[in-house]
Amino acid sequence: MNWDLSQWTPLIDDRCFLSWLVKVPSEQEQLRARQISAQQINKVEELWKTNPDASLEDLEKPGVDDEPQPVVLKYEDAYQYQNVFAPLIKLEADYDKMMKESQSKDSVTVRWDIGLNKKRVAYFVFPKEDNELRLVPGDELRLRYSGGTSHPAWQSVGHVIKLTAQEEVALELRASQGVPVELNHGFSVDFVWKSTSFDRMQGAMKTFAVDETSVSGYIYHHLLGHEVEHQIIRNTLPRRFGAPGLPELNASQVLAVKSVLQKPVSLIQGPPGTGKTVTSAAIVYHMAKQGQGQVLVCAPSNVAVDQLAEKISSTGLKVVRLCAKSREAVSSPVEHLTLHYQVRHLDNSEKSEMHKLQQLKDEQGELSSSDEKKYKALKRATEREILQSADVICCTCVGAGDPRLSNFRFRQVLIDESTQATEPECLIPLVLGVKQVVLVGDHCQLGPVIMCKKAARAGLAQSLFERLVILGVKPFRLQVMVAFSCLVVSSCCYHYAFRNSPVHSRLSIRTVQVIRLIIL
Repeated sequence: MNWDLSQWTPLIDDRCFLSWLVKVPSEQEQLRARQISAQQINKVEELWKTNPDASLEDLEKPGVDDEPQPVVLKYEDAYQYQNVFAPLIKLEADYDKMMKESQSKDSVTVRWDIGLNKKRVAYFVFPKEDNELRLVPGDELRLRYSGGTSHPAWQSVGHVIKLTAQEEVALELRASQGVPVELNHGFSVDFVWKSTSFDRMQGAMKTFAVDETSVSGYIYHHLLGHEVEHQIIRNTLPRRFGAPGLPELNASQVLAVKSVLQKPVSLIQGPPGTGKTVTSAAIVYHMAKQGQGQVLVCAPSNVAVDQLAEKISSTGLKVVRLCAKSREAVSSPVEHLTLHYQVRHLDNSEKSEMHKLQQLKDEQGELSSSDEKKYKALKRATEREILQSADVICCTCVGAGDPRLSNFRFRQVLIDESTQATEPECLIPLVLGVKQVVLVGDHCQLGPVIMCKKAARAGLAQSLFERLVILGVKPFRLQVMVAFSCLVVSSCCYHYAFRNSPVHSRLSIRTVQVIRLIIL
């Protein structure tokens, strides 16, 4: 456009509008102006998220400025523990609900497809907003059409099965009947908020308080921060601490496995590159071989659970990966280990009857009430049979509260990436009868992601792992490349011995030099 850029003038300098744009107020004007602190500005901005018309006067209303009771290091009993954490979980749940339900999109263009399971799949672009919310597989969305001359009003709930490389959302609909597949424009999308994860956290804290058998006495007092006498679990240690199908453990990893097998509560700090997953898999292998019952393995994220399930499965143990029902259509690298896959591929007479009913349901969309009842009963029995036959059950921390595990008891629990989970989230797998718990993570890296600032300020962003470290529980720290360091030291000693030997040859020295170069 042939603009003369030399004529352009900046608007802002040193975080201030320049005087040619906004004149500097006079001293008299500054005296008349209301003085606002940075803290007040932050609070008003927080209020605007729930009330866009909020003003400074709203800050003076009773209850607005109230901060929740903060977390502490030690608790008198499980009731005090519940009274502190329950309001923080409620705050986070309310904030999450508000954020998700505010994310509605209109004028969405949809293209239609049919999945392998004969269900309708809608593909559309869901524009990203400049906020904390992000869409992940398993999220529930409501797709709706307000109605028009060509089709009446319609809506259906579905769950996200994938996000394509073209930034499209693939939504698998629950109901396949009445879908306006002839239309592509004018749709609206709403988030469907689910309280499941928050309900399970609240449920776990209640169980911890009222059920004496939920955890062992030692772990109960340990979690509350009470002074407890150090305990050692007396069992026969294996001759070698590695596991079949896994890489050889280094000295640091061997010591970690040995230490964990003898303690009721263990923390393993695994900085990047220290073989945390291999060490965890080896621990689980030896726990499973002790004959104490099934081992429960958890992590806050599905990706971490999948990685660990794959590693543990390579040792030869029978592993079942329990997924949330909303994620059963989501592709997984450990698909063959998932419960829903094993249910579909189990070969017995009950399974063939269930398979026929499933086929009928896929073709007709729904079953008669008697057939539906029979189908659900057969499916539940099959799921229970597979879960009971497993050596190790893997799921997310929230997934440990799945009704399909309600009657199971787990004496041994390992939680990977535990520093990225909130404390009530870690409690869900622990209240299933734990007597030996292993928390793996690194409190020097990212902690739990808390959306509500009030809850985060009160301490919900502090993980159980971190609180136990502050209380004086020393984590076992995995070391980076211990074997490599030993090799370097031994090669230097070897070289020194050659240089100081009265009978050394040029070839010997040259050989050592080559070895040193390779090592370096």
